[in-house]
Amino acid sequence: MNRFIQMSPKPLVGGEAPGFAEDWRQRLENFFRVYQCTKEQKTETLCFLLEGNVRKWWRSTSTPFIEARGVATWTEFRNSFEKLNFPPSLRQSKASELLSLREGTMTIDEYQQKFIELLPYCSQFDSSSEVNYDMFLQGLNPEIY
Repeated sequence: MNRFIQMSPKPLVGGEAPGFAEDWRQRLENFFRVYQCTKEQKTETLCFLLEGNVRKWWRSTSTPFIEARGVATWTEFRNSFEKLNFPPSLRQSKASELLSLREGTMTIDEYQQKFIELLPYCSQFDSSSEVNYDMFLQGLNPEIY
């Protein structure tokens, strides 16, 4: 826990943009992986970082898990967190945006950043697949493609 506190992690309060919430979750998972946290440590750390409406949401969401087994797991948090922050309507909207994305007047770097930004919302696309590579290339302006 001392290592974690030294990182000065930002709490999750609620009302942040979905991109912030997703970055927050990924940073936390990176920490868990690097420091080989146990399931118990993950849950303790998680509770330490939730504030405001997110803390209230998790308290109510985790109640059935806690009543059933005495604890809620990181996996249960992650699944509930994704449902809250990335509802099907948002995923569908982002997938449509990705499928229609074209370079247009953007620089290649801007286009690439937008493509990368949209990809995580689209679970039907494997981020390392050749299909994604082809989709990226097809969105480039013809003279670059």
